[in-house]
Amino acid sequence: MTKQITTASVLVYCSIFVASSIYVMIPLQPLLADIHQVSLNYVSLASTLFVLPYAFGLLFFGILADHFPPRTILLVGMTILTAVTGLLTFADSINSLIALRVVQGIVAASFAPVSYAYCFAYFKSSLQALVIALINTGFLFAGVFGQMIAAFFANSFHYQAVFIAFFCFYVTCLIGMLLHLRPTTFQSHTRSKNIFSSILSCFKHPALQKLYIIAFFLLLTVMVFYGSFEIFIYNNWNDFPFSVQLFRMISLIGIFPAFFSKRLIQRFGAIQVLRVQLGVMVIGFGPTLISLNVATILFASFMMIVSTSLTIPMVVLLVGQNAVGTYKSTAIALYSFVLLTGASFGSTLATYLPFTTVLVIIPIGFLALSLFTKWLPSE
Repeated sequence: MTKQITTASVLVYCSIFVASSIYVMIPLQPLLADIHQVSLNYVSLASTLFVLPYAFGLLFFGILADHFPPRTILLVGMTILTAVTGLLTFADSINSLIALRVVQGIVAASFAPVSYAYCFAYFKSSLQALVIALINTGFLFAGVFGQMIAAFFANSFHYQAVFIAFFCFYVTCLIGMLLHLRPTTFQSHTRSKNIFSSILSCFKHPALQKLYIIAFFLLLTVMVFYGSFEIFIYNNWNDFPFSVQLFRMISLIGIFPAFFSKRLIQRFGAIQVLRVQLGVMVIGFGPTLISLNVATILFASFMMIVSTSLTIPMVVLLVGQNAVGTYKSTAIALYSFVLLTGASFGSTLATYLPFTTVLVIIPIGFLALSLFTKWLPSE
């Protein structure tokens, strides 16, 4: 049991730093635009062109995990991710940085779907469910943590220090994997000839269609909010009373409801929890429509993390429940693809939409999504 707990800790640790790479460019965008004398819209490609390859990579590595041992894929993927991150420290132009971010996005996708496959093969019973839940929480934690740590290193040293730091983090991830990931029983599945039909069947499934629509907007909201807020602070709110890092840290407290998801599901059911948490997003942004100040922005950010911490696991659970008759792993992989595609659009939209417009669109959109859940099949 001690070995399994150590292995679980390594996987959760890796989940935080791998997923953090999705978000590290958000606080760096204004700085990079100044250094390289390009527009914020162009700099945002460093996020967009990470997330889109990442999203497609989730599908690719999810399929690959059926043909090769998960431990092997995780080790090779982390080795390449470490090397590419090291190369980012030498990127001397915005174009070379963007190109390396594309490669980084592809190889970073080797972790999420394969780590789930490893959990199913290595852990048993209740520990299996707990580890998967903690990995999911690590991914969500990374949404704010990645921005915080990137801002810290960029402000304390130079923006390239962010990539040096993550190179070191990934070295520790690789060492942890080498020492603590045990080989698992593996049987290759010949499914490639059926993969396109299984993908098509997932997209045709009425319940999965609705869940994928909801999933698309979850990380999109996080990305567009923090991205547009970073630009708004930089251009229009120079006297913001505390650092953006502290702002994110306070918001991160909102992640704790995720630890009570099992009890909430047992008592209310996943659909009801999802519906309520979509409504929490609406409530969180309501005060900003009346008055835009430090308190209302803090409240909105906190409630956004509270909502997201529970909506994401609820959608994952409902996708799994409704994927009966299709390939369940494919349905989950497609969910991840849609989720990250939304995040990619969010990082791009952040540079085009004024922050005040974002504050109006988010509650309206989530009110519509909350009503949309009425068409989900009962559990």
